[in-house]
Amino acid sequence: MGNPTDDSYKDLMDIIHKILGNHLPGKDGGEIPPIVGVKFVVGGQQNSAPPTRMIPIEVFENETSFTIQTELPGECPNDFALSYANGKLQLLAGENREYRAELPLSGIDPAAITTRLKNGVLEIFCGKLVPEVPASEA
Repeated sequence: MGNPTDDSYKDLMDIIHKILGNHLPGKDGGEIPPIVGVKFVVGGQQNSAPPTRMIPIEVFENETSFTIQTELPGECPNDFALSYANGKLQLLAGENREYRAELPLSGIDPAAITTRLKNGVLEIFCGKLVPEVPASEA
């Protein structure tokens, strides 16, 4: 996701406002209501290793964290591996790790990643890094 000051984030939000503006006019034809959140469904990518299958992912973001949700495939409901490196969160599932999802999530604290698995639904909680305040501003 993005920092609200990023140009790409602003461009994306402008597009979303335009789409919603055509379908959800505000009260009395005024401006559309502010967008509180956006749901993205992201899939994994294939690599040159054994055939990879995409895992559908839902990502939710707030000021302090990301929450990622996915339903693990039926044949591997408890078999997954999670890693974070170079600003990317990677999820592999299955006996041969044939299911994959990779998310670009920069700015998260690797020590603050936790998971919860219930009935084949995996939730991944990623805390964001707290920006350091320069000593002159503290």
